[in-house]
Amino acid sequence: MHLSGQLSDWSINDLLQIMQVTKKTGSLDIDGERRGRIHFNDGKVTGAELTGANGIYKGSDRAGVADILYVLSTLNEGDFAVGETDGPSGPGWGVEDVLTDVEALESLETEVIDAGLFEASGVRFAQSIDTAITIEPEDWAALMSLMSPFNFGHLESTMGRGGAVRVLHTLHRLGVAETLEGEDESEWLDRLAGDIASDGHDSSWLEQVSTPSDEDVEAAPAVQAVPDSPIDIEESHDGLRGVAAPASTTLTDGVYDEIRRLRSKVSDK
Repeated sequence: MHLSGQLSDWSINDLLQIMQVTKKTGSLDIDGERRGRIHFNDGKVTGAELTGANGIYKGSDRAGVADILYVLSTLNEGDFAVGETDGPSGPGWGVEDVLTDVEALESLETEVIDAGLFEASGVRFAQSIDTAITIEPEDWAALMSLMSPFNFGHLESTMGRGGAVRVLHTLHRLGVAETLEGEDESEWLDRLAGDIASDGHDSSWLEQVSTPSDEDVEAAPAVQAVPDSPIDIEESHDGLRGVAAPASTTLTDGVYDEIRRLRSKVSDK
């Protein structure tokens, strides 16, 4: 059976019913504002595809197929045609079952629109709730789809050290936090540099700092050091503490000036 025409004459639901009644095996191509393909085996839906800006999204299970049909069902203009099947040949799902899932999505969309969330300029989690709530596993998965991994440093930079500790402690107490394996530092820097470059930001801060020349090292103030010994803290008779540093330690001018100032105070006593 060859079937083709205009979506202005036949809705997606009508076409699905025709494919089921005739027990057609084939692929239904939809070409309108959105492009898609629905695969049938003996009148049952076995899969679907939706072409988008980022490529082709394939629905290989019932939920995925319903998601695609939910999008295609909004089309009322364009062309359709049935050709030889090039999709999955499994047992598939009945048209009524798939359309029931689509209708459920349409009902959810109505609630979202009525709540003003559909066209809102932005949506965030409520800052407080009046009563305790119970989150089902499938609802938790929806929440986590909006979250990106973070660490203590990220939290501390936005809410301070105390706030970061409170947040992480709460997540730990609720049993909803898990750690991630650390990534190689060089890989992290490469990825970060790539992100910055792709966004057009200045990446000069990633440039390697030049190594001090021999002249700079010779010009640096000399520091009394104890060779091949760890940094020790020594207590003097008057309660003041002194620090003995190994030869590998380098002090900047500012630190050296501060040491001299402290020594002068001690000598004045």
